[in-house]
Amino acid sequence: MNNNDNQFDIYDELMSNDWNHSRAESGDGLVRYDQPPSYETFIRECFLKNRPALFTAKCGLMNDWPCLTEWLTEDRTRPNFDRLVQLYGSMIVPVTKCASNLTEYGSDENKSTMRFDEFVQLWRDTTTAAEYYCKDWLLQKMSDETKPLFYSIPVYFQSDWLNEKCLVNNEDDFRFVYMGGDGTNTPLHMDVLGTYSWSANICGQKRWRFSKPYSIEFIQEPGEILFVPSEWYHDVTNIGHTISINHNWFNAFNIFRIWKHLCSTLGDIEQRIEDCRAIMSDTWYEHCQLILQANEGMNFISLYKLLHTIAQKRLEEDQRSKHAKFDLWIIERLVRTMLQSTQFLSSCDFDTLPQRPKKLLQQIHSCIEKQNQ
Repeated sequence: MNNNDNQFDIYDELMSNDWNHSRAESGDGLVRYDQPPSYETFIRECFLKNRPALFTAKCGLMNDWPCLTEWLTEDRTRPNFDRLVQLYGSMIVPVTKCASNLTEYGSDENKSTMRFDEFVQLWRDTTTAAEYYCKDWLLQKMSDETKPLFYSIPVYFQSDWLNEKCLVNNEDDFRFVYMGGDGTNTPLHMDVLGTYSWSANICGQKRWRFSKPYSIEFIQEPGEILFVPSEWYHDVTNIGHTISINHNWFNAFNIFRIWKHLCSTLGDIEQRIEDCRAIMSDTWYEHCQLILQANEGMNFISLYKLLHTIAQKRLEEDQRSKHAKFDLWIIERLVRTMLQSTQFLSSCDFDTLPQRPKKLLQQIHSCIEKQNQ
């Protein structure tokens, strides 16, 4: 990751102060950038404060994205429907049928799949454009992975453990394309696992409404990119024909929030099936983890495997990288926290893991000690 490690020492500052997110300041307003901030500034104003940010078109973060010319009309104001069908017409895409009375996020009853050219017919038709929304489309994953991305990831979002792990393991990732007409929407929700997300508006507008932990409402214009912090509830409505690119992601700055979200969700699961505990005996913790994985797409074991994957990649990086050292420092702290969890110890067969936790801790500690010399 290119985040100008040699130009600032914020990572050293955070480690020397024994930083953790529970002691972080909070920010209740939307940070607006009309000029690209330094990565250190973004860390201090948004990561450390878990605060939303809007990068306006003046920042120019999207100016060179190939999708602007590939997907839009010459004036870059509307989707080029014919060109989109030419590019992707035969692909099978996920489509949600939006309803004015639908308030529950993630309801499967309104989800379906269809060919992309069939969706575009509904999208272009003024009588159905507000009803059908192509959401969570893994377009990059479905396309030729040897080809370059049709966009570039801004430096502020490049430290992305979730998608890094998915790409290493050739799994479905969390890099999505959204396309929909005027009035299509996503009801109130918190992003999966309490992750960060970023949303880049290719064309059209989006009305965002944050409700928890703070109330904020604004319009996102074409060419603008929004950073959504961890655990911020929001709903979104499209204005006009809208296309956006969205990532869900986490990194060293919010990984403890992910861990706490999993712990909280697991507690709810254990409470709901407490009546079954006596008859399940030794498999109780394991069964709870299976439910956690099914509900959240991650449990304690898969989280540990992700941490192991990221740790091994950072251990292979340039030993002078402060970013890699900070990632390893955070991973070491989280693994030690996990080893204090009865649920983790009771549900996990360490022999099935890619590396035993204490061995990984020794490896990380040795690397950090060498860097400190």
